[in-house]
Amino acid sequence: MTESSSPLRLPDRPSLEQLRKQAKELHNSAQFPTLTAAQHALARRYGFQSWPKLKLAVEMAAIRQAIEKNDVSGVRKLLRSSPKLSSAGFADSSTPLHLAAGNNCPEIVSLLVDAGAKLSDTYSGSGHTALSWAVTVEAFEAALKLVELGDEPDLFCASGLGLLPKVQAFWSGDTLLPHPSKTGSSRYSDSGERLPCPPDRDADHVSDALYIACRTNRDAVAGWLLDHGADPNWRGYMGASCLAWAEFTGNPELCALLRGRGGSDDILDSEFRATPRVFGLMVLTAWGFWRDRLYARLKANPALVDSRGEWGTLLNAAAYNGQIESAKVLLEFGANKTIRNAAGLTPAELAAARGHSELATLLD
Repeated sequence: MTESSSPLRLPDRPSLEQLRKQAKELHNSAQFPTLTAAQHALARRYGFQSWPKLKLAVEMAAIRQAIEKNDVSGVRKLLRSSPKLSSAGFADSSTPLHLAAGNNCPEIVSLLVDAGAKLSDTYSGSGHTALSWAVTVEAFEAALKLVELGDEPDLFCASGLGLLPKVQAFWSGDTLLPHPSKTGSSRYSDSGERLPCPPDRDADHVSDALYIACRTNRDAVAGWLLDHGADPNWRGYMGASCLAWAEFTGNPELCALLRGRGGSDDILDSEFRATPRVFGLMVLTAWGFWRDRLYARLKANPALVDSRGEWGTLLNAAAYNGQIESAKVLLEFGANKTIRNAAGLTPAELAAARGHSELATLLD
């Protein structure tokens, strides 16, 4: 292989043992005077500047796979041989601790923290720590393990976890303590620029905390925050209001609380351009994580099946995102397959245009 040749591609599940054998074979073939030189040459063949960089890439792939399988013994073995993996970063700037927290793996969270993972590390750009990420994706067992291990929740995280005494501790009497949140929701301007996380103004920290309390269905915390200045029309993730995220939970008491404090049914989110009542159904459909929740919501009120925002119906949202299981639920409740989205496409045409061929066949 010459310097100008394209580098070899590592397999999806690279084996460090196999790479060591390849390096030994190169050395034994007398092409390279030392094993170190052979390892360096092999690393270059795979597009890495050195053997240690290749080794780290393989180990990071291995620890990712182990975490995704919740393989506690596999992670323990990797950390024993290379503790620095605990604080290394993936290509998306997240860390193994973010991954373990988001996948709700409390035992692996403990292993990583014991090996030196930093609780304060954030996703590049988003500002999410492992704790705030776990709270956001409802990985509550992992989130509480992080708290147990010493990650003191800020106002945002305490609100998402429903820890009312900790939330209340951010006030001295009726006065909010300065800078109560270090984390917060991912928000964007109308032009697509990322907004500060947490927000610049402390008063907005309170509304951002209300957003996550609504998203994670924390009635008592939501009531406290509303009593202390939170705005029910604050736009959190996806430009959706606190009321819209309350609708996502399907908790009628929480929704009534927000509406009673001025939550508007006229505010459209920026993703689906839907009203709060429809937004929650859109999220359940488009994300595909909560098939059972979507089914239960439609069983309680089948008339919701053709709900739509400005961009399209629930079935359009399933088609756009390739969510075949969501589409099956919608079709079971009689979703109309002919309603076109804002671009004039039927769900089948949209799925085909997005490359979701199996879903397009189902919808055609």
